[in-house]
Amino acid sequence: MINKWHLISLFIATSVTGCADYTKTVGDTVKLAVIGQPDVEIPAQKIAQIPYATAYLKMGKAPRAFVVLAFAENGNMKWVSADKHMLVTRAGRVIKTVGFGEDICYQDNLEHDPLASGLLNITTPVKWQHRVEWSRVYRSGYELLSEFQAKGIEIVTILDKPRSLQRFDEKVSIPALDISYTNQFWLDPLSGKVVQSYQYMGPNLAVVQFTVLKPYAE
Repeated sequence: MINKWHLISLFIATSVTGCADYTKTVGDTVKLAVIGQPDVEIPAQKIAQIPYATAYLKMGKAPRAFVVLAFAENGNMKWVSADKHMLVTRAGRVIKTVGFGEDICYQDNLEHDPLASGLLNITTPVKWQHRVEWSRVYRSGYELLSEFQAKGIEIVTILDKPRSLQRFDEKVSIPALDISYTNQFWLDPLSGKVVQSYQYMGPNLAVVQFTVLKPYAE
């Protein structure tokens, strides 16, 4: 019996192998590995044919991969690649990863995340504190303090189409470690949803670049 995971894997593999003219070194494989391949490039018309929400995912220095939305549960969006690596987002924030080594296991206080409250709403608080746990690093349980700042409209090209998106920078500080870093989010100015983001997995960890190609239709 074919389950949803198998169908999603098949769609990803078909999308890539069916575009050999566009991604030369991917044409002889039916698996989107996160490590060891050049950046995936899928034509817009191919994206339109896939009956799932889709996105590009680039983890640190690894090549960019193509992922699809496998499940949407209670606001959590579970994105998977053909080799079943998984990334979970909520209101555009990466809240969990599976299969990437230094994985994010848990985050709390997500209901007060300014991204979830709507950054385009002028009444939304721009400061937030929460805790994160990781799978292999021994920094879990530290308090993270975030503050968002609007950076104006920027032109971002996605699938060869320029889009005017509202950029917000999130400065994240970890007082106990005396470490800070900055995440970046680009929001659709009409819907307020995150279209693209650069998010650190944690202090001194990889940057996750995530770009929504075909949004989830709720």
